[in-house]
Amino acid sequence: MAESTQLILNAIKQTTDEWRANDQKRDAGLPTQFPDVTRYDNLSYGPAGVENLLDVYTPKGITENVPVIIDIHGGGNVYGSKELYQHYCLGWARAGFGVVNFNYRLAPNTPFPGALRDTALIGKWVSEHGEAYHLDTNNVFIIGDSAGGTLAEQYLTAYSNEDYRKSLGLADSGKLQILGSCLNSGFYFIKRAGAVPENSMMSAYYTPAVLKKYDRELHTENFVTEKFPSVFVMTANHDFLHDEGIRFDQFLIDRGITHEFRVYGTEEEPREHVFQLNQRDNVAAKANHAQAEFLRSLVKK
Repeated sequence: MAESTQLILNAIKQTTDEWRANDQKRDAGLPTQFPDVTRYDNLSYGPAGVENLLDVYTPKGITENVPVIIDIHGGGNVYGSKELYQHYCLGWARAGFGVVNFNYRLAPNTPFPGALRDTALIGKWVSEHGEAYHLDTNNVFIIGDSAGGTLAEQYLTAYSNEDYRKSLGLADSGKLQILGSCLNSGFYFIKRAGAVPENSMMSAYYTPAVLKKYDRELHTENFVTEKFPSVFVMTANHDFLHDEGIRFDQFLIDRGITHEFRVYGTEEEPREHVFQLNQRDNVAAKANHAQAEFLRSLVKK
């Protein structure tokens, strides 16, 4: 047991060190303040200290409520923060949305469903406090990528299926009206054979004990109903989770869920996992614009 735990910890450290270096290189020199955006930083939404802090970004000078995006960061459930995603989220605020960008508890200290319970607490916080920041709780959208895409799928399932929400002990979303989502480079079928390899980084969050205890709930797809909000599913041609996007697209077709599915990148100009985070990339800008238009089409006037 001790040996397998050390293998997992070693994998987490090696991988997250690489991710951190790549993320810092990608975002080097990007501004964190814009004259057309107001920031409210480090607001508390739960009891877990720094891991339960959020930021709110809104278009500058607004006097009426604006549609709100709750963004769920990626990082394999072992890495990531609101600081890492601030550049991406500021882009959404500059596009006219209010944005909630938050930390959540990470593995190995917090296995499933800890991050999902934190995500549900964010929904509760927006329901109770959003209007104080001019966030329109009748026009709410969820965005998540990679592990955040998985969390978004699970949270949207809980939002639209009370049985699933209660079985996982998730906070109620209150008066939120979630109208749609963007799921980017996500992992949607946790219980698919071989999906969580033994002693892998993923097994720090989806531990053997978790996989056994929550076997029913981790078949999230079994709880998706026709009430699941409209969704824009995105992947890239060189995304290591490309095939998972294909599977989810077909699943949504079979269930009759309103959605769009896009794959970005060509063999001449390939794009990889979570390419949309790159604020300097023209293909990312095109993809983010397409998703913004999709969300705007769902806004209730």
